[in-house]
Amino acid sequence: MGYGNPLRGDDGVGQEVAQVLWRQKGRQPLLSGAAITWAHQLTPEMALDLSRAGFAVFVDAACDLGPAGSVTVRLVAPPVPDASHAHGIRASCWEDLGPEGLLALALELYGSVPPAALVTVGVSVTEFGDGLSPLVQAAVPRAAAAVRLAIAAGMGAHPARRPRAESGRGRGHNA
Repeated sequence: MGYGNPLRGDDGVGQEVAQVLWRQKGRQPLLSGAAITWAHQLTPEMALDLSRAGFAVFVDAACDLGPAGSVTVRLVAPPVPDASHAHGIRASCWEDLGPEGLLALALELYGSVPPAALVTVGVSVTEFGDGLSPLVQAAVPRAAAAVRLAIAAGMGAHPARRPRAESGRGRGHNA
């Protein structure tokens, strides 16, 4: 899932990386079964598809995680299954939904989430404007390669599941 606003300069790098991967899909066997999506932002509607994925990689711009054009990869910690509350998700804050929040929402609503990674690209220009800065544009192939490596590394991981609620049925009860 590549996301970001392409009308805010380098903020659109997530979408650009996703589009590069989509164009490579026919030539890269690793991507052949991948669902590659891009959007301005992560939305609650993405939770269903995310819950059905075997592995997820998010791609986003990073304003504060390194110099422009740097590429980083990190695992996204799975939400802790907890049936008592909605993992701190607040319905009024969907515009701030990040990978962790979307994973928590998928777990809460659908009971399963895939292991996930986040690939970020350091950015420098986020003012209104179309197109990526030269440093960030040059990082797009490296970010796409990082996504492919993350997929290859994460394919054997297991999804997190919400614990099932206990019921009294099936237990030895005296009547």
